[in-house]
Amino acid sequence: MADTQLLQEVAERGAPITVRNQLQRFDWLQQALDVFVSAGIDAVRITRLADDLGVTRGSFYWHFENREDLIDALVGYWKDKNTAAIIRSVEQAADLEDGIFGYFETCVDAAHFDPRLDLAIREWSRRSRPIRELVDREDAARIGALQDFFARFDYPLPDALIRARVLYYSQIGFYALEIEETLSTRLNYTESYFECFTGKRLDPRRAEAFKRYIFDTYGDHSP
Repeated sequence: MADTQLLQEVAERGAPITVRNQLQRFDWLQQALDVFVSAGIDAVRITRLADDLGVTRGSFYWHFENREDLIDALVGYWKDKNTAAIIRSVEQAADLEDGIFGYFETCVDAAHFDPRLDLAIREWSRRSRPIRELVDREDAARIGALQDFFARFDYPLPDALIRARVLYYSQIGFYALEIEETLSTRLNYTESYFECFTGKRLDPRRAEAFKRYIFDTYGDHSP
């Protein structure tokens, strides 16, 4: 619903037009994501979200039919953000270096891949069979994209599949184990990681250029 249309309909109902009446669908979704990541799916309740946003429950129904509709949007957001980011990181890679570098950058940039959201979904999947099945499908899609990437550069089966699994599982494990390691420390292992994932040596000049780019772009945080 457009902002002007929303404001007009609220006005016609006699409600005061304030900043609170201008909340959009994504405002509710973002608050739901924040609560979900910090407290789990059971905490994602309309009343709590309304209280957090400082509005009445009625405001919610301008944008969602019910809680189930909101949960569907939350899950869709996770798929569109995290799975799509991994697929994009390698699907247009010009060479092995480009793909591995793109994947690494995606994994350290929360604007592309949100590890806290991914872990929250996985935690939920332990108690929900439908979500478990969804996570399995998304994992398969991510690994499939990585496998296709390796296959494009002449890795045969099952080598392409195993390398895709190693690349993916190592990163998901990094998040699950909550490894505390600065970006600069991780970058120091770039050449070793590359050789482990691909079986090939990394050009030192490309390695140094990539390290400088990542450090200059993201600083020395713990991804």
